[in-house]
Amino acid sequence: MNSSSSSRPTNELYDSFLVAYNYFNQQLFENALPEVIFTFQRKAGAMGFFAPDRWGSLNGKQCHEIAMNPSYIANSRLIEVMKTLVHEMCHCWQYVYGNPARDYYHNKEWAMQMIKVGLMPSTTGEPGGQITGQQMSDYIIEGGAFLQAFETLKTVEKFQLRWIDKLALPRLYDPVIAPLESTNSSVASEAKPSVNILAIDPVTKQKEERIIIPFEIDNEEHTYVEDMPDFFFVQEKTARKTRHRYVCGCGNRVYGKPGLEISCKVCGEDFEWREYDKKSDPN
Repeated sequence: MNSSSSSRPTNELYDSFLVAYNYFNQQLFENALPEVIFTFQRKAGAMGFFAPDRWGSLNGKQCHEIAMNPSYIANSRLIEVMKTLVHEMCHCWQYVYGNPARDYYHNKEWAMQMIKVGLMPSTTGEPGGQITGQQMSDYIIEGGAFLQAFETLKTVEKFQLRWIDKLALPRLYDPVIAPLESTNSSVASEAKPSVNILAIDPVTKQKEERIIIPFEIDNEEHTYVEDMPDFFFVQEKTARKTRHRYVCGCGNRVYGKPGLEISCKVCGEDFEWREYDKKSDPN
């Protein structure tokens, strides 16, 4: 998939994500998502985040933001970067068409949209985790819409990122691909993931719906670090965290050692672990 940018590094960097966003918008969201502004921010512990109405133009227009963290890309595979992008696109979908919960809580509506596009929400990043909560990861549904769309993007459209940050932080987690049936969640059973891909016929130039035959998962796909010479990247170490942050349903915060099991007397909900970044949250 070729972009229309010239050979300027800034254009090539941003256009890669614009091409991917437009592609997944068409394949997974029926082209219903609005334009967004992409930024790159080195926020510890997060590969990306969505910020609604973060930008405004001088003529009064507003635009959402999707931020990607370049520090984690080098030690990731392309599929992990694209999974993060689609995760944030689901937040965009909910903000535009649904009802986002307070304080970035991942609710049932968001979870069902994730499942429909082929990503299973999970507090652990693996089968068996809760699919709603404050701190949320996800895993790829085997045979789901995202995995099939990604395979087409990579193999048919020949998509690839053009620029990679040379300062490489260790990956946050190993990606998991599992069948939808591996979860016992009643919420998951309500969603109906789509396996249809909208494609452009090369002869007629018309959109047509194709059912993609399940494929073998490519276990040979490498991280960017593995594909480049040893001297190309500078491996950085993540700072050791001395305490964790826990957030309850009403937004109260508690800081303490890992593994705390505590509840809030105000809302009655358990405190859930959230990534603690002293620079962004000095309190």
